[in-house]
Amino acid sequence: MNITRTTEPTDEPITLDEAKAHLRVVDLEDDNAYITTLIAVARRAVEDMTGRTLIDTVFTQSVRDWHACIELLRGNAHTIGSVKYDDVAAVEQTVGATDYGLHSYGDGCAALAFYDEFAEPDLVERPFVDRVRIQFTAGYGTTADDVPEPLRQAVLYLVAHLYDNRSPVAIGASVNTMPFTVESLCGPYKIYN
Repeated sequence: MNITRTTEPTDEPITLDEAKAHLRVVDLEDDNAYITTLIAVARRAVEDMTGRTLIDTVFTQSVRDWHACIELLRGNAHTIGSVKYDDVAAVEQTVGATDYGLHSYGDGCAALAFYDEFAEPDLVERPFVDRVRIQFTAGYGTTADDVPEPLRQAVLYLVAHLYDNRSPVAIGASVNTMPFTVESLCGPYKIYN
C-alpha cells in the first residue's frame, strides 16, 4: 500500500501577512519566500502529527489487490475522484462510480467500500506491484477559513519556532524541541488508527 500527493493545496491555513504579523516582521520583505516555505512546511508537519489534511489536497493511494473495503490513509477524505486498475492485459481501466462509495467512520476516518454487486475484475500478474489506484480528495475545505482555529494556530506557532530556530541544533545553547503548545493544539485532532 502506498500513498502520494497528486496535487498540493491551492491555499495555506495561514497567509504570509498573518505569519509576518505573528513574527513581528511586517515591514521586512527579504524573508517573504522563506516564510512562505515555512508555512507549507509547518502545514505538512501539523498534517503528519494529526493524520488529517488541512486544506483540500488530492491523493493517490495504491493497493495490490481488491478488498471489499480499503481504508484511506489520510484523514478528512471527502471525495473519491476515481478508482483505476491494471487489467490482465496491463491496460489501465476505470471502475464505474456506481460500484463504490465513500464510507466515513470515527472522527475523520474514511474508507472506500465496494458495493456487493461489484464483480472484481482480474488484475495483471505482476509481483510486488500495486495494481489498484484510488484518487481521492481530503481536507477541511479549500480555504483557510475551513480549517479549525486550533490547527491554524498550531501552524502559526510552528512557523515562529522554525523561523526563530533556523538550525536543527544550536551549539552552546539549551536544546529546543517543538513547542508543547503545538502538540496540545494538535492533540484533540489526532486520528488514531
